[in-house]
Amino acid sequence: MSEQFPLPMRQMQPELRTALMLTGAHTARVPAGWSYPRHDHPYFEVGLLLQGEQHTRLTGRSLQQREGDLLFITPFEAHSSSTPVASSFYCLHFDIDDLELRRLLCLIGTRVFDSGDPMLEQIAPVLRRMGQGDAAVPAASLAWRLEISASLFKLLAVLAASHEQHVRAAAALPQAALQTAERLAAWIEREVDLGQETSIASAIRRLGYTPSYGNALFRQVYGVSAQHHRSMRKLRRARLLLLDAGLSIGQVSERLGYSSVAHFSRQFKRWSGISPQAFRQQAGAAEVAEAAAEGR
Repeated sequence: MSEQFPLPMRQMQPELRTALMLTGAHTARVPAGWSYPRHDHPYFEVGLLLQGEQHTRLTGRSLQQREGDLLFITPFEAHSSSTPVASSFYCLHFDIDDLELRRLLCLIGTRVFDSGDPMLEQIAPVLRRMGQGDAAVPAASLAWRLEISASLFKLLAVLAASHEQHVRAAAALPQAALQTAERLAAWIEREVDLGQETSIASAIRRLGYTPSYGNALFRQVYGVSAQHHRSMRKLRRARLLLLDAGLSIGQVSERLGYSSVAHFSRQFKRWSGISPQAFRQQAGAAEVAEAAAEGR
């Protein structure tokens, strides 16, 4: 009689498919009277005031930062900044295509976290480390990019853990609006995976809304337009496909549903600032440099 063994117990974890973009990260020292004009952008913005004082003017209200305070700004929030005294700060902008996280961040809203906030005990050291860098890790190397990405994800994890329960309780969006935005997001992701691109307006009409109202719902829930979300998903998929050396750029273009390589190349450059070929070359050069640094 054969010996019986119990079946292994497995605890499955959810899939993680997220594209993160970090841009405009810098440390700055500015004199008294410095100012930056009113502007907006499609990114989340985080600014840690290292020294001094900063005033941020929004539409109809102002926020004031003192040393150690953290400024958090949601996408398309028009704002201007000024410093009445000599100041220094670390600032970064980021975008992420995880819609659940986007919604949570938008519900947190544009605000200043005081230096005494317990959450900042975890976030401030991460941001200071990002701003100072690591002399042992060459900037722009693969290791450096992974360190920065890990730091930013740590920051987002702390924000989510600190505010998830509160913002969910405070969310006042009707269930129908949430379901419509979620269905539109699922449709966009399916289309990108299949290399298709049907009109977003027609998809919204199928859900029973006018394009303008459906787009407004999507932005209200996720803080970004449906078109911008589709562009982010396509950029993520394009980058993953370009990392496969077995695929030509023409094949990548076809898998994404483009009628021509030229059209795909123009779109990719508009999204990322470089051509598909340049991205592939940079990825290859980073891998070679990393291997050389490790003595492989």
